[in-house]
Amino acid sequence: MTIMADRPTARERQQIIDAFVSETFAGVDPGAPGARIAEGMRQLPADAPDELDAAKAQAWDELAELVADPAFRQRVRQMAVNGAQAGQEQPFDSQPVLEHAGAALAAGIAPGSPEGREVLGRIVPEDTPAEERRRLADQMGTFTDRRVERFWELTGVLNDRQPFPTGVPAFEWLIEALRAHA
Repeated sequence: MTIMADRPTARERQQIIDAFVSETFAGVDPGAPGARIAEGMRQLPADAPDELDAAKAQAWDELAELVADPAFRQRVRQMAVNGAQAGQEQPFDSQPVLEHAGAALAAGIAPGSPEGREVLGRIVPEDTPAEERRRLADQMGTFTDRRVERFWELTGVLNDRQPFPTGVPAFEWLIEALRAHA
């Protein structure tokens, strides 16, 4: 089924995304680690038809609303600037976070509980100083946002990519555990 309501053409959709990325990454060194994400955010299929099927039309509508939201734009800008200033890649492996914090979340383990502390020790060395745990929680908090994850989900629909499991809840659990055990 094709949707033909007054939606932008493929070219206009790309222009909307390009304007969003250009604005949110303005002044950020394109070679900085946090800026590399800009190119990924620009990616819409080059051969996309002007008319979208129902699933892609719905994804586009939600994506267009998201990139038009000033709070979302500001959040992505904050991530871009902070990522560029950090000058390094993430200081942790996300796989243990997804595995251990994700399992703790699924099992209903409270981040601040003794069991939560045990799970935290599988992700972050137990001898990590409290100040470093707070710094790590703050850093992760800067780069953990459900709306940004939703952006990637929606562009995935438009680019015919397979859905991916959500990671943000596991990171939110870890952030709370780091703060609770700092």
